[in-house]
Order: sequence, then structure tokens, then C-alpha cells
Amino acid sequence: MTILLGALLVLTYYFLHSIVRRMTKKSEYRDLFPGALELMILKSLSWRPMHGYALAQRLKDISEDYLQIEEGSLYPALQRLLQAGWLKTEIGLSARNRPVRIFKVTEAGEKHLEQEISSVEKMFAGITRVLTLAGQ
Repeated sequence: MTILLGALLVLTYYFLHSIVRRMTKKSEYRDLFPGALELMILKSLSWRPMHGYALAQRLKDISEDYLQIEEGSLYPALQRLLQAGWLKTEIGLSARNRPVRIFKVTEAGEKHLEQEISSVEKMFAGITRVLTLAGQ
């Protein structure tokens, strides 16, 4: 599993620092693979429950601004995760003392996250293998 995680990190680093850096116009950014946004949401919220805006900022910061998660994508994804039972909400206060919905990962969400990470690691291991061996 450590090898797969390492391969995932290498491939992600390669993607972020080689491919995305060459893309200069916003319209040239590539879409995420299906389920990627939900995976990143679950992983981020498993680290710490937060409200939607804080989550969008966290994803942007972690990705070094390579990912711009628009509200039109984030909030529907959060709703899908809530409907699936992988997230729950409670009312909290923002840094500005305003009421916000705080999203938390459920136990079922944690299990789903583990399964999805395993699946993505296998996919990236296969991609890494092809990229490594295709030119030989």
C-alpha cells in the first residue's frame, strides 16, 4: 500500500508540476476524473469538519491553486455525499461569527473513503506502470 501511495503522490506531483503548469488559460484546465471531487471532499473533511467555503479554500490551498473548486461543483457534490449518507451536517459558527453548516464524515463515509482510496491507488498504479514501460 505504501508503494501505491508513493506512486499516487509521484503521479500527482508530475501532473501538478508538469502538465498543469503548462496550461495558462483557465479554459485549458482539464476536468477531474469522475469521483475525484467527492474523494477530495471526504479526505479533507475526515481531517477536520468544516463549512463549504472553508473546504473550497482548503482544497485550493493544498493544491497550490491548481484546483479552483467552483460553488456550482462543490455544493452539488456535498449534497450527493449527504444523500449517500457519507456526510452529516450540524450548525456552527464561521470565523466571522455567522451561522454555517459544518460538514462531517460519517462512519459509512470513512469506509467509503478507504475503498475509494484503494481503488484510485490501483488505477494510478496502472497508469504509472504504463507511463513507465510504454516507451521501452
